[in-house]
Amino acid sequence: MLIAKGLQPGMPPEEWNRTRPSLVREIHSAYLDAGADVIETNTFGGTPFRLTSYGVGDMIGEINTTGVRLAKEAVEEFSRGHNRSTTGSSDPAPTAKNPKRYVALSLGPTGMMMQPLGNFTENEIKTEFVKTMKSTIGTIDLILIETIYDLREGLLALEAVKSVSETPVAVSLTFNKNPRGYFTVMGDEAGESIKKLTGAGADVVGANCTITSTEMTELAVRLRENTDLPILCQPNAGQPTIRDGAHVYEQRAEEFAQHMIDLYDVGINAAGGCCGTTPDFIREVSIRLQNYKSSDAASAS
Repeated sequence: MLIAKGLQPGMPPEEWNRTRPSLVREIHSAYLDAGADVIETNTFGGTPFRLTSYGVGDMIGEINTTGVRLAKEAVEEFSRGHNRSTTGSSDPAPTAKNPKRYVALSLGPTGMMMQPLGNFTENEIKTEFVKTMKSTIGTIDLILIETIYDLREGLLALEAVKSVSETPVAVSLTFNKNPRGYFTVMGDEAGESIKKLTGAGADVVGANCTITSTEMTELAVRLRENTDLPILCQPNAGQPTIRDGAHVYEQRAEEFAQHMIDLYDVGINAAGGCCGTTPDFIREVSIRLQNYKSSDAASAS
């Protein structure tokens, strides 16, 4: 969405929290209008290491705190508008027709490769996440550690975040499919990874990015077998192709939404979208899931 608005390669998306806040808030609003229950802050790469690599490390507090504020403002504006349109009141309090919307703080991987493959220690990784959390002022509903390709980093991030915050924490790993099953690029098997995150105290576990909605449905079965925790799945909108130098996702929203129903049937608790999933995808998911759950409830009764 940011690239479509003009974000150029090599630019940190998080800096637009400072330089183009109205546009970031507008994107948040588009997903809320499409039916999203939870929106993520534009802070995925907001760690000291990543922001310093772009030359804006000294602005980490402003970038991350503004990212939280913009998402919260979008939720508040949505609630006020929804109340006025449904009740004629400007009262933002949730009602049966105006369910509460939530803000998740997005925390991506640090970008620091751990020893022995890299130069960074486990303590340095933990410190990176603690610094990121302390730089981010504002109340959020969920902390989402996502797109983690090394279980060790996911466990360290969970420990670090839990040490400075009482907000519920979700940890979402990124898996690839091979003939033996689903593994991170560091060789962490999906089922065993979820077991370890569950044992380490995560409040929600899941998978996002890299794989398609078809593959995510297969992976979800393995995830559900290995934890009683709520599970979040956020696949990509298919595999991208390169067109005119840009990544293009060609999956249809209708197909993607159908796979979200399949996830619901497997027992996944929350579904969303990662790369390529525009508001059109979320709108289709929201409508189809609501209709499906309604018909499912009617059949049960």
